[in-house]
Amino acid sequence: MRERYHEELDAVHDQLVELAALVTKAMVRATTAVVSGDLDAAEEVISQDAVIDAARDDLDARVMSVLACQQPVATDLRTLVAALRVSADLERMGDLARHIAEIARMRYPSVPLPAELRPGIEEMGRASRWPPR
Repeated sequence: MRERYHEELDAVHDQLVELAALVTKAMVRATTAVVSGDLDAAEEVISQDAVIDAARDDLDARVMSVLACQQPVATDLRTLVAALRVSADLERMGDLARHIAEIARMRYPSVPLPAELRPGIEEMGRASRWPPR
């Protein structure tokens, strides 16, 4: 029984990492779209938003299942509650990336940002990456 419990906790961790990777990719592609006017990058971010939403829903369902079936306490309970909170924040970041991509798509074929703002936005995009590079 405890082995299954630990497998479920590991799966929550793995899903959270996967969700973070999806959101990171969306943020990088949205930055590319808005800085360079890349329509393909914008379309990719917009289409991947549903994947991010589904990944968040799957993660939240798994966490709720572990909470209901295993009744964790102490550190494990805090970890699961934190996973719920982080998943909500990551999903919102994905929504913001989609919004940025939609702006880039609306402005196509022109570049949405003035040239003097591009270096700052590119730096913010680099700072938002996970893992940091």
